Amino acid sequence: MSDSFLPDASTLKPLIAYRRFLVTGATSGIGFAVTKALVERGASVVAVGRRLELLAELEASHRGRLELLRACLTDAGDVRFIVPRALEHGPLDGFVSAAGIAHHEPLGAISERTFREQFEVNTFAPMHLGADLVAKLEPRGAMVFIASTLAHRPTATSYVYSASKAALLSAVKSLAIAGAPRGIRVNALSPGVVDTPMTRSARLGEATERDVDERLKQLESLHPLGRLGTAHDVAEATMQLLVAPWTTGAELVIDGGLSLA
Repeated sequence: MSDSFLPDASTLKPLIAYRRFLVTGATSGIGFAVTKALVERGASVVAVGRRLELLAELEASHRGRLELLRACLTDAGDVRFIVPRALEHGPLDGFVSAAGIAHHEPLGAISERTFREQFEVNTFAPMHLGADLVAKLEPRGAMVFIASTLAHRPTATSYVYSASKAALLSAVKSLAIAGAPRGIRVNALSPGVVDTPMTRSARLGEATERDVDERLKQLESLHPLGRLGTAHDVAEATMQLLVAPWTTGAELVIDGGLSLA
C-alpha cells in the first residue's frame, strides 16, 4: 500500500484485492456486511462465527476466497486457537473485530450471565486477538475494531455494554502504539444506531417486535440525516479505515449526525 495514497470508494478494490483478512462476527449484521464487502473487492476472508451455514450463499458465489472458522468468543479455548488456525493456510494482512453482543437491562436487573457475556465478546476476545495479531499480521497490516457511540453517550440500560466498548476503545490505542514499529495500523469505528439483528434483539427484552419497530422509527427522527445506519454503511467505512495509510489509534464515528443532536 502506498503511503501517499488517499483512498476513495472507486479505488479501494485494488488496495484490498489479493489480501487476506480475519473477520469475527462474520455471520450476521455488520460482520457479514464487512465479509461481503471484502470478498467482493477480491480479498480472501477467514470468517469466524458460530452459525457458519449462514455464509453458504456467499461462499458459493466467491468460491476459494471464503474460509469458514467456527468459534464461540465466550469460550477462551476457542479464542486462543483462532489466530493459529487462521494462519495455517496463509499470512494475514488485516483483522476486523465485528462480533458484538448487547443487552439493554436496567440497573438492578442485570444478570451475571449477560454481564460476563458482553465483556467476553465485546472486550476480552477482541483484546486477546488483537494482542496476538499485533506481532503476527503481515508488516503494514491493519486492524479495525467495531466499537459504539454508546461508549461515549451511555444510557441507563446500556451500563455494561457501554463500559465494554469504552474499554475496547482504550485497548485500540495501546495496540496502535504496539503495532507502530511494524507499520501495523489499529483503529476503531464507532457506529450510532444501526438497524441490525443485534440492535433489534438487544432492545427486544419484554417488548414485542412491533414495539421495537416503533422505537427504531422514533430513533430515526433523532438523526439529522433522517435515518438509522445500515450494516452496509459501517462496512464501507471499515474499508476506508483498512487502507488509510497514515491513520492509527483513531476512532471514526459514523452516526448520521446523532451526536450533534
